[in-house]
Amino acid sequence: GFIYTGEVVHRMLTATQYIAPLMANFDPSVSRNSTVRYFDNGTALVVQWDHVHLQDNYNLGSFTFQATLLNDGRIIFGYKEIPVAVTQISSTNHPVKVGLSDAFVVVHRIQQIPNVRRRTIYEYHRVELQMSKITNLSAVEMIPLPTCLQFTSCGPCVTAQIGFNCSWCSKLQRCSSGFDRHRQDWVDSGCPEESKDKICEKNIDTTETPLYSPTTLLPTTTRFRVLTTTRGSTTSHLPTSMPTEDDTKIALHLKDNGASTDDSAAEKKGGTLHAGLIVGILVLVLVVAAAILVTVYMYHHPTSAASLFFIERRPSRWPAMKFRRGSGHPAYAEVEPVGEKEGFIVSEQC
Repeated sequence: GFIYTGEVVHRMLTATQYIAPLMANFDPSVSRNSTVRYFDNGTALVVQWDHVHLQDNYNLGSFTFQATLLNDGRIIFGYKEIPVAVTQISSTNHPVKVGLSDAFVVVHRIQQIPNVRRRTIYEYHRVELQMSKITNLSAVEMIPLPTCLQFTSCGPCVTAQIGFNCSWCSKLQRCSSGFDRHRQDWVDSGCPEESKDKICEKNIDTTETPLYSPTTLLPTTTRFRVLTTTRGSTTSHLPTSMPTEDDTKIALHLKDNGASTDDSAAEKKGGTLHAGLIVGILVLVLVVAAAILVTVYMYHHPTSAASLFFIERRPSRWPAMKFRRGSGHPAYAEVEPVGEKEGFIVSEQC
């Protein structure tokens, strides 16, 4: 009951990038009347789930609903047949969600292992609809709000007052807040450093731009975080609900404006610790090697100053500690070793 909108295919598709009119544990194979149809006429893509049943509760009845994606950015959910309240659908075997979610993928290079990269998915936006209002013959229309991606020049980008921190990257010729599906290109091109100045190289272009571009990608047209508003009963916030089983099996990271900087700082810190460990091991090896060389030298040169120094302080010359029995509190006293107190070596005259 959802459309996956990501480019990276992984096991848990229900956690990050989806357009879900009604995500649940549906299985079209349990009934011959169940179908999933789609149609695209150039201006709208319609996907319809027709008479689908829940795999773990077939007796609840069939569900019929659809999702329409328009090329002007609008998204419409239509519900024809909802036999039970959506809040009563079990999420034990599959998460139950109604709404939108978007994320971006960042590739990190692992310094310790060459030619190995790690992909991390950062969820930066989610819209959750109130499930209690999903009933028979109901519909929800979501209208996109303006975003930084609509601006095509530096002037309108840096002066935009649309609720986002828009910045212009001259290398990419793109306006962005840094949180969209092009995050990887934004970071690799050094755009976060360039965007700190907020100064255009050329004269500021004051040409007015439309509220939103017809070619804007659907999941990225709604406003991020708490700024999202839609018609009807919808809410937009950071995902704070208890994660289902599928959500816990994927590496999700919720970041604010310092998403990439925090991760890079952690990698730098790990590299520093790794270098410190190597230095410590080298120092330990040098100390052990020096001790071995000194021991060999003293063994073959017993009359050297170092040999005499350690002979005079050999363990047999150390004071012994003995416990004294007397009062209730045990004590100890120093006892001089038995035998000669001083030892010396006289070299033979040639």
